[in-house]
Amino acid sequence: MVIKKIPKIIPPRSRVRLIRADRRTPSWEKAKGRQFRIGYYSRKDGLDCVWLVNENGTYEQTTDRAFLLKYFEVEQLSQEKNLYGRGNRRLRKIHVPTPLERLTAPSSIEAYEGAKEILQKDDPKVVRPIINVLLHGQRALNRAAAAYALQIPCGNAVVLALEKTVANKREHPRVRGQAAESLAFNHRAKSHDILLANIHDPSKEVRFWCAYSLAEMADDDALVPLKRLAEEDHRVVKGFWSVSKEAKWAIRVIRKEMTQRKRRRKLCIYCSKARTNLPYRVSRA
Repeated sequence: MVIKKIPKIIPPRSRVRLIRADRRTPSWEKAKGRQFRIGYYSRKDGLDCVWLVNENGTYEQTTDRAFLLKYFEVEQLSQEKNLYGRGNRRLRKIHVPTPLERLTAPSSIEAYEGAKEILQKDDPKVVRPIINVLLHGQRALNRAAAAYALQIPCGNAVVLALEKTVANKREHPRVRGQAAESLAFNHRAKSHDILLANIHDPSKEVRFWCAYSLAEMADDDALVPLKRLAEEDHRVVKGFWSVSKEAKWAIRVIRKEMTQRKRRRKLCIYCSKARTNLPYRVSRA
């Protein structure tokens, strides 16, 4: 869980996760996603020197508060009051869950954090287990997180699993909507037909994300059903906006793409549909 209010002195035993790297920290690029604990402070180094303790209980490296908050995410604040650890045992070795273990956690936040970590690492070895979670996971929150993680282009099996999920009327709308969104980044020619077939689904989440993906695919066959959504569907998807607003944006994107197509024809990298590169999703508030 991300903590909004961070104290001036971060308590020992708090948990942080490395989430970014840049030119100043190139060696951290491959370490993104690692979890550390804040170690006990040293009277010699002072409270400005923050020790990062790895999963083995080793005081691995030091940083300061500003650097920590720039590159790390504070996931859990401890209640430890003994800043210097006098009389306390050293931090022990802990089990750090793998991204796949996080993906199957009972918490929605933890599951999506695991999915983000999977996307960052882009490891094709975990694709099969993720598909298994999407199709057979016990909780809808885990299946939705698995659909999110499958935005990585890793072959036909991923596309088939996403298509099957979108078309499954018995699946939870949240899972189907997430699968529809992921198809925008990983699809084939038939994926267009599946999205078009579900654009008037009873679920507003499914309609919303089908409209989004068809816009990202620049599918001009979607213009007629999108016009209907733009005129009639004013239901709001939690955390976003109405389906009609999404449909209007989708129509603008597709029409712009059609104009660009007249100048130069490009094929989608995922299927045989003609398109050009579209910008990533931005707020349309």
